Amino acid sequence: MPEISPPSYALITPVRDEARHIRRTLEAVLAQTHLPTEWVIVDDGSTDGTPEIVSEYVEAYPWIRLIESGLQGRRERGSRIVEAFKRGRSELRVSPDVTVKFDGDLFLPPHYFAWIAEIFARVPAAGVVGGIGLVWDGTAWVPEKAAHHNVVGYCKAYRTACLDDIGGLQSSMGWDGIDEYSARARGWSVHVLPELSVLHFKQRGSAQKWWRARWEEGVGNAFMGYRLDFLMLRAIYRALVESPRIISGLVLLYGFVWARITRKPQVPDSKARAELRKEQRIRIRALLSARRGPSLVPALSGGGPAFWMDSCPARVLREIRSAEETK
Repeated sequence: MPEISPPSYALITPVRDEARHIRRTLEAVLAQTHLPTEWVIVDDGSTDGTPEIVSEYVEAYPWIRLIESGLQGRRERGSRIVEAFKRGRSELRVSPDVTVKFDGDLFLPPHYFAWIAEIFARVPAAGVVGGIGLVWDGTAWVPEKAAHHNVVGYCKAYRTACLDDIGGLQSSMGWDGIDEYSARARGWSVHVLPELSVLHFKQRGSAQKWWRARWEEGVGNAFMGYRLDFLMLRAIYRALVESPRIISGLVLLYGFVWARITRKPQVPDSKARAELRKEQRIRIRALLSARRGPSLVPALSGGGPAFWMDSCPARVLREIRSAEETK
């Protein structure tokens, strides 16, 4: 296959009090075999020295910039993070082929963005791409508690044309689901790559009280337009896996019901709501019939980047071939 020129990409990183992790993340990006054209880090009122650490790298690498979010009030999941992302995007000097929402507490392998870029280069319909997330639970790295067909919100790459097509990100809880349903509804595909892992050093919503996180999740699900039957299943799941057990699911359900009874607005993109509800209907039918539902992640030709040898850095290629020879 002829050599494919990798698309350009820019990173936008909203941060607050990430001094414990940000240097690791900065070094992981600098080690990438395919570097970003720009990296805008948006500080949202850090008090722990995060800006000082980032400033060291800004001085050494002109394509890294640090700006202030300029946002007021309490920082929350959802709207506040999206607003910081939008602020960072507005500061990009050149529109890249791919725009990445990228958190400040991550670690990823050196070939991560080379493989992500190649998906966009080879698949014209690819709109949203990302690897799988592993989170530190205090004793071990475990898979993120997220749907396997959704790209995790803390490391999410968008084809910029797709991001523009969906009108950008919604400033609300659930933004990292709405974006994908909006994209699918407009003919874009979403690709989750199981061969690429992202280490996330903080559990999502760990800065929040458990009850606020579950409440906001329920309100966010109402905003997204969840079916009631699917929401009930989600609440049961949360009740079984989240601490405190049972009560977590009830708080989520209460947040959803409160939002619907008080007629809180739903996401204005009717196409996204329809796509979400169609998917939920398919998943419920598959569950009730005890059959595996259809894959929501399109298969990639040739098995994906793990098998696309021209996308592998030399060291990774040697490791793959060595493993094959020992079989």
